[in-house]
Amino acid sequence: MLVEFSVENYRSIKEKQTLSMVASTEETLLESNSFPMPNSKKMRLLTSAAIYGPNASGKSNLVQAIQTFQRIVLNSASRMQVGDRFPVQPFLFDTVYEQKPTGFEVIFIQDNIRYAYGISLDQKRVYEEWLLAYPKGRAQTWFSRRYNPENPDLEPENHGYEWSFPSLKGEKKRLQQLVRSNSLFLSHAAQNNHPELTEIFSWFLDDLKIINFENIFLRVYTAQLCQKNPQLKNFILTILRQADFDIYDIAVKTEALPSHQRNLLDAIPSFLSKQVFQQESNEPVVEDLYQLFKLDRTEKIFVMHKLENAENDFRELQLEQESEGTQRLFEIAGFVLEVLIQGNIIIIDELDRSMHPILARELVRMFNNPEINKNHAQLIFTTHDTTLLDREIFRADQIWFTEKNHSQTKLYSLLEFRPREDESLQRGYLLGRYGAIPFISGLSIY
Repeated sequence: MLVEFSVENYRSIKEKQTLSMVASTEETLLESNSFPMPNSKKMRLLTSAAIYGPNASGKSNLVQAIQTFQRIVLNSASRMQVGDRFPVQPFLFDTVYEQKPTGFEVIFIQDNIRYAYGISLDQKRVYEEWLLAYPKGRAQTWFSRRYNPENPDLEPENHGYEWSFPSLKGEKKRLQQLVRSNSLFLSHAAQNNHPELTEIFSWFLDDLKIINFENIFLRVYTAQLCQKNPQLKNFILTILRQADFDIYDIAVKTEALPSHQRNLLDAIPSFLSKQVFQQESNEPVVEDLYQLFKLDRTEKIFVMHKLENAENDFRELQLEQESEGTQRLFEIAGFVLEVLIQGNIIIIDELDRSMHPILARELVRMFNNPEINKNHAQLIFTTHDTTLLDREIFRADQIWFTEKNHSQTKLYSLLEFRPREDESLQRGYLLGRYGAIPFISGLSIY
């Protein structure tokens, strides 16, 4: 479960911006759109959140910040070596911030325990890393490290870092020696099966799902789920049919990768996967390239359509022959269903891309329906679809906006405006009452 995420000095985000999934005291849709926070008598967490804003306002940068944080945690110990750079870019329109480190922090719940984990780093080194746990409601600092090259008391093997392990159990000293200036203690601890920290690492690995439609492996993931789990396949079919797509069945055929493609991939030097990982731009493609090195087969996806003039005959079409809306729905369906079943977090950039507004609305309602969302899964997405600005779908604390001011992104909640109960949120947004729109006075070439 995600409580909140904060980022500072990353791309268009200059000052610290925080996306919170903590529900306000507002009573509207409280039981359907929120759930009790574990080990808390008063606090509740939201099931979903929508982020609005004009193009280039920073919506995708916020999603990319979460994704970058996740990838650094997952890869700093396994893929990076001495001298490799972190894929971060500071705010470039301020000479002071250009020299400052980027900060990421996430508060989340794993196995009913609340944690706060954060890092501060630039492309070359980690400056701070810390982990707090709240096993009994009170904060415990499990570990922290801080770069301080001017401290004369530091032992040489600490590489300029001050370390502290007030409450962390298990092995520490040996793991500390493995950590480089460009790697995370958490990543090395998980790689070495530290019992407590592996659980924290697994939240980033298993519980946090991020979808960007530039990722070419989305449909492969759903196809593999259809092959492995017939029940999930039936659920996916149900969603496709309810979306008014005339699809009778799905077939996934696994084929060996053509030899010329396999030979081409084998000819690519292995170090390229590491090099492209470090490039901050176009990150989804980077991850896809790394995955390609491990492929020796491919899945082809077919959909079956029933013929109108033949009761038991069907026409088989490749998924690529279907509309973009059908393809997009298939791509995310596997992730959405798996997240709902397991109670994970899914973050989708541009939910409404090639998707009908009614379909996007129904996907959101799945997360806001406690009879479907029994395990407290959470959906966070960016969108331009103003039809979702509806009081029957969202509470005010579930709607967020991004807006650029002097080249920097500001993230804020609709809750700050305290809209009246009878106020049309869609109309208010389009009239510019909440900001975060591209223009309100029309376009002109004169």
